[in-house]
Amino acid sequence: MKFKAIMYESLSMKNLSFLGSTLNKLSKNCVLRLTKSEMSFLVCEENSSPKQILLWCFVDARQYFNEFVVEAMGPTCEIFLEFPTDMFSSSLSSLKSGNSNARSVKIKLTNKVSPCLTVDIDLVSDIGMSRTCVHDIPVKVLPRLLWSEYNDPPSHNYNIIIELKNLKKIRSVVERLKKLCSYVELKPSNEGMLSVSGSTQTVTVNTIFKNVLLVEAAGDAESNVRVDAKKLYSLLCCEVLNPRKISCSFLESKLVHFILYCDLFKVHFYLTTVEE
Repeated sequence: MKFKAIMYESLSMKNLSFLGSTLNKLSKNCVLRLTKSEMSFLVCEENSSPKQILLWCFVDARQYFNEFVVEAMGPTCEIFLEFPTDMFSSSLSSLKSGNSNARSVKIKLTNKVSPCLTVDIDLVSDIGMSRTCVHDIPVKVLPRLLWSEYNDPPSHNYNIIIELKNLKKIRSVVERLKKLCSYVELKPSNEGMLSVSGSTQTVTVNTIFKNVLLVEAAGDAESNVRVDAKKLYSLLCCEVLNPRKISCSFLESKLVHFILYCDLFKVHFYLTTVEE
């Protein structure tokens, strides 16, 4: 099997670094699915059995990278790799700065005693001197027997679908609520509002966001979900990816599905309801 990807655009490098740091905040490990045209990052809920996937990130690889090559056995030509997110994030940390001096980033699958995802960054100094920074991230190649555990996001008939302009204000509210309580309730309405609340034995805090764009509603019934506050806050930290549109779909008393539409990739995040 073979995998190699190269990028030269500074904005793409910066977004890749932000994506790496986001994955690191969500989980210790991540599964990378490679096809001929797409790169997908999947984050599973830790210690869950069977596996519960929290996040899918689909990258349009042919548009995102200047060169993208995947070769593998089988009709689907797929490769599944599992790697530690902290090493992936740290290897890309030099790309976060807006004035990064990186000229190119190469990511490839190598065999150095054990399989590795090698990140090769070509840097140039202010005086024109060049150097290469190489990071080897150990990976586990997943056998075909396990591929079915990493299917695409499920589809549902949602009660309400809304569109959010940005996550900053909601993130600020949830950041305070998670210090107060373990769970947060999200409740959209057909009038274009979103209620974010948290309760303890002594106090209930409720914040209402107005002017929320209502995309679709099934009937007149309102929908609400009660989710883990820390997981919701981790999702809202994805705002650093600067999505151009954020869709939020509610399935009554079961789950909420966020979709972050970025320029060349799409992030799906599922949070299931926590019973009282």
